[in-house]
Amino acid sequence: MRNLFFYCFLAIFFVACGAPVYTDGYASQEKQGDALTLGLDREDFEKTAQEMIESMLKDPAFSNISQGQRKVIAIGKIVNDTPQRIDTDKLISKITIALRKSGKFILTTAVAAGGARDEMSEAVRGLRDNEEFNQNTISQKGTLIAPNFSLSGKIRQDNVKLRNGDIQVEYFFHLTLTDLNSGLAYWEDEKTIDKTGTSKSVTW
Repeated sequence: MRNLFFYCFLAIFFVACGAPVYTDGYASQEKQGDALTLGLDREDFEKTAQEMIESMLKDPAFSNISQGQRKVIAIGKIVNDTPQRIDTDKLISKITIALRKSGKFILTTAVAAGGARDEMSEAVRGLRDNEEFNQNTISQKGTLIAPNFSLSGKIRQDNVKLRNGDIQVEYFFHLTLTDLNSGLAYWEDEKTIDKTGTSKSVTW
């Protein structure tokens, strides 16, 4: 019986040792907490989105915007430069929802990189001259609002093999908000997430 408990303890110990953790990303490998996986999970997206939102809203370029001066944002190209199948909308949706709730920004779905996020704005305009529809209810020409800014970015991943054989996975989230009138980047920021674990922790 003692041997059974001993082997169970060893199994739990080795599993725990191989579990992925968040680190400070430096040679000290200071632990920042436990991680579910070496891949990106919901907690990673929520934390990164919150940090990006706070960074943008505190930026001098946008800190003084009043609700009556809300800026229109279109979603530009978001590049997934990782070997994982990442739904980049997870990150962008959390950011755009928070920005809209701040009262300083509003999102257009009529125009975006790769095509409109909602094609109905264009589809209803295709009903003009269709006798089956009351033309007084059809959106008129010149009513769509062009965006002031474009939100674009990239998610990058680097894998580093450590001296003890573990793997450190470094994620870089980089976002840029570009003024579409001037082409100038009014805001940009980069957040990093570092995780360390054994090769058995890899999920991609």
